[in-house]
Amino acid sequence: MRVRVGDRVYDRSIPDDLFQRVKERVKSVCRFDPSTKTWVFDPKKALCSEWNILTEFFGVPEDEVRRELEELRARLDKKLDEIMKEGRFAFFPCGEVREPFRLEGGLAVLDLNEAKRIIEREGPLRAYDLIMGSIKGYYREDHLKRLESLFSLKKTVVLRDGGRKMLVDVQYPEEGLMNSLEMASKVKYYVRTLKDVQVKELTVLRRRGPTKFEGPFFMHHRVREIASKHGYSVSDEVRWPDEDVVLYKDFSLYSFQREAVDRWERNGKFGTVVMPTGAGKTYVGLEAIFRTSKSTLVCVVTEELAKQWSELIREKLSYEPGIFTGRKKVLRPITVGIYNSVAKHVDGLFDRFALIIFDEVHHVPAATFKEIAFKAKAKYRLGLSATPERADGNHHLIFLTSGEVVYRVNYEQLLSMGFLAPIRHHLIYVELTPEERKRMSREIAASRTEEERRLVEKKYALKARAKVDKVLELLRNLRGRKILIFTEYVDQAEEIYRRAREEGYRVELLIGRTTNRAEIFDRFRRGDVDIIVTTRVLDEGIDVPDADVAIIVSGSGSRRQMAQRVGRVVRGAPGKVADVYEIVTKGTIEERLSKLRRRGLPISSRRRRRGAKF
Repeated sequence: MRVRVGDRVYDRSIPDDLFQRVKERVKSVCRFDPSTKTWVFDPKKALCSEWNILTEFFGVPEDEVRRELEELRARLDKKLDEIMKEGRFAFFPCGEVREPFRLEGGLAVLDLNEAKRIIEREGPLRAYDLIMGSIKGYYREDHLKRLESLFSLKKTVVLRDGGRKMLVDVQYPEEGLMNSLEMASKVKYYVRTLKDVQVKELTVLRRRGPTKFEGPFFMHHRVREIASKHGYSVSDEVRWPDEDVVLYKDFSLYSFQREAVDRWERNGKFGTVVMPTGAGKTYVGLEAIFRTSKSTLVCVVTEELAKQWSELIREKLSYEPGIFTGRKKVLRPITVGIYNSVAKHVDGLFDRFALIIFDEVHHVPAATFKEIAFKAKAKYRLGLSATPERADGNHHLIFLTSGEVVYRVNYEQLLSMGFLAPIRHHLIYVELTPEERKRMSREIAASRTEEERRLVEKKYALKARAKVDKVLELLRNLRGRKILIFTEYVDQAEEIYRRAREEGYRVELLIGRTTNRAEIFDRFRRGDVDIIVTTRVLDEGIDVPDADVAIIVSGSGSRRQMAQRVGRVVRGAPGKVADVYEIVTKGTIEERLSKLRRRGLPISSRRRRRGAKF
């Protein structure tokens, strides 16, 4: 596909499976020239659309695109000024031009005298909706203020500080706005029990009078959206945490990481960033901390992650952070805390931080974690996750409390940039021995419920003896590679570790009680260790040294777990191809679990041929 920006042409080969998606995005900012079979950059289209497809896929320098856009804005500003001097307001439309505006020379135009007549006829509130609600596109801010000055009433939503709650006061209330606030006041969520799924309701805005509401501070952004939709301005009188922090930056970002932070910043420093494991979400968080340069709380899942974040803040931002875990509680303007520990003390911490970063944000809706999100006074929030969607359906609580997804990049996009390595997925089958089948059948027969029967079958399937033998067989074929071996069970991991050591492999065991993790990672990084055998310890965001082989001996049906495990081996390097070996017990419940978790594999690797033989 060829794209021309200015005088330069950029040629890029697009894979068939991505072509249509790329074409639609290119079409939104370019026009097609059939004579040269080239998509030509159209600044007028780009003014109304995202144009990062040009920089990410075609390598167009951002400066070239911005220069073309600035030239267009300069021409538009000149034209808009000329029209305003004639006593008319105009804007460049993004979409259909609605009455009372009319289209003239590609611009939407309204005579100011006509606007005054509409206000007199319809009244200021209805006229405001009619006129201001029709303005969607590029305009001059000073022109808009002149138009707004024609309205005699100031429709305003005032946000005030209510201690541990935010107060919302609507000036000159309209039925439409009040109805929208009422609709936003209740949020459904789901609670799974042993028998069923219960639907419950959270109140996030509570009516406190004819024109007043009360709610948690994170609703600040939602109220702003609703107010803007109904033509109301917002007066923010909340005393937000605002302590400045002096930081010194010692890192740089890749273009996609920078775009993620840019979009988060444009959204009021409130939103969720979704990136695959290995894409450097932590650096997105570091950049957000630096750009905000105010008191910050980073919430993480484990002490290992707390240590990792603390070291990076110290090294990359030249700041010694506080730590808030079960073992140690030291508060500083920038503090890294474990969700559980912070949740227990949130009443004393709720107004200490201007920014909260929710790492592995898919944990936020869990009962203890959402206490932080709902009670914290932080105006700025950033959610980070590879897989924010939750099996319990409560991911909408993530987006409510830490912001909708403002940026998402997938494995295929990062693969095309050379940032992540391609994956070969190998599905290897083993079978239960006759003795294992007999024991499993006896235990199933003795089970009292269907749930007990499933647990018995799962235990035998995931711990099949043949799996350990198959791992050793694979290791003989993979000598010289850097390998991570994942299991669900400690005893299974210990047996694989013992057998591998007996055969002379340089191997380490990393399980929950392992204390020298940093030393193991260092030895793995230096090449003194080739293999790490682990359980679920590496399933959550820990920065693991580069490996190029993952062996999944046993796992759940969670695609998130699969994505996290695969993410440990896909960091890009010249010529690198990552191999993922999944060992599945044939004719058991694990075949279904494998099918479910393979949804966590990147799309391109799911299409590869199954059943590799070794």
